[in-house]
Amino acid sequence: MSVKQVLCLLLCLLCIPLIGIAEEKTIEVKTAPHRVDFSFSLPEHEFVYVRYDTRMDTGEMVLFAPDGNFQGTCWLPGTDETIRMGLNVLTLTGREIMRTTVMTQAEPEEKAPAANLSAQRAANKAQDVEITPVEGGIHYSFSLPGRDSAILRCKSPQEWHSITLYAGEDYRYEGDVRLPCTYPDDAITFTLLSGTGTTLCEETVNALYLPPAEPTTLDSRRLSGVIVCIDPGHQRTTQVESVPLGPNFKKKATTVVGMAKGVETLRRESQLVLEIGLQLRNALMKMGAGVCMTREVQDTFVGMLERADIPNSVNADFVLRLHCNSRGSGDTQGIEVYCPLNSSYAMEVADEKTYRAMGETMLAAMQEATGMQKGVCTLNNNYVGNNWSMMPSFLIEMGYMTNMEEDLKLSCPEYQQRLVNGMVEGVIRLARMRGLIE
Repeated sequence: MSVKQVLCLLLCLLCIPLIGIAEEKTIEVKTAPHRVDFSFSLPEHEFVYVRYDTRMDTGEMVLFAPDGNFQGTCWLPGTDETIRMGLNVLTLTGREIMRTTVMTQAEPEEKAPAANLSAQRAANKAQDVEITPVEGGIHYSFSLPGRDSAILRCKSPQEWHSITLYAGEDYRYEGDVRLPCTYPDDAITFTLLSGTGTTLCEETVNALYLPPAEPTTLDSRRLSGVIVCIDPGHQRTTQVESVPLGPNFKKKATTVVGMAKGVETLRRESQLVLEIGLQLRNALMKMGAGVCMTREVQDTFVGMLERADIPNSVNADFVLRLHCNSRGSGDTQGIEVYCPLNSSYAMEVADEKTYRAMGETMLAAMQEATGMQKGVCTLNNNYVGNNWSMMPSFLIEMGYMTNMEEDLKLSCPEYQQRLVNGMVEGVIRLARMRGLIE
């Protein structure tokens, strides 16, 4: 090998570390008491999954950034000293992209001494306890006679905090805990402990869900005169029924107890489809459509036949039955649309070929809006609501909650909006196919 070749080889070897440094992904952080703000750039990603933890606080969140420039905040209500915080960034499939360690910032001032506290025997249970869900967290109020401090632990599927509380006047405790990573309607466990670990109180409440208000103005009249019924599947509590499968079937259908549950979020299908259903309602109403809902709350019961009777009673033009899927394997993904097959009501609506074309039209619109290419349209006799509907009826499985990536996306507001956009576009195409609009 010549001297020139050796020099070239050495130069190439020296450049390799520099290339690695140039491509290294970094997380920028800014600390303040009880919070760490962060940002990073991942141009190849739209969604990422962030997890953080200290000894007193943990949390996990999905972030969305169409340009790949992400930013967020780790809230640390229990961390009031300088300690290590781990921050991990992952794909929605759980693969780690990058990580960093941050030193948190201590509370600048010591806790003020409690007021009007008299020496008395310490209570073994909290008194006058009120735990109220509020927007973004919970409000607590209770008394602990004889105890000038207590440890509050708040836990939801997405975050956990251990906070030292100090008594106010007459041993009264009151305040708020921010829970920004917790999804609406998720269970929050509130536990009070003494300094020695004795449980003084434990209660569970559901995080507040504030449904969107109906729109008061229109963006267009494109769907004027079209009536859509939205049927968010399930409800908080299921009642077992046995009803005729369809108008021309002797076989009966019996309620299958249970619903899909998020493999990572642990969310209930019934709440998720309600959230998306109410957003879909508003989007359709803004385009001039008339919309009826089979349910608008979790704490209700709508029977299988009732879910068909409601759209039939208002002469709806279409029924969209919203569900999320479940499968033993966590690898299965995709949007699925189910239409009725041999129901006598369905055959009066359209023949099999036409019904399939309508189902595939809805599926295609949703795939285009979400970017999810996996999916299928199926015609069968399995669903009571479809079989008893006197208009085009579509049971839409919007994704698999047993798949980590889809589970996380389904609760992300930006992805929910894409699903809504796809269903709205599907209704527009179907209305045009049916001659309801030009």
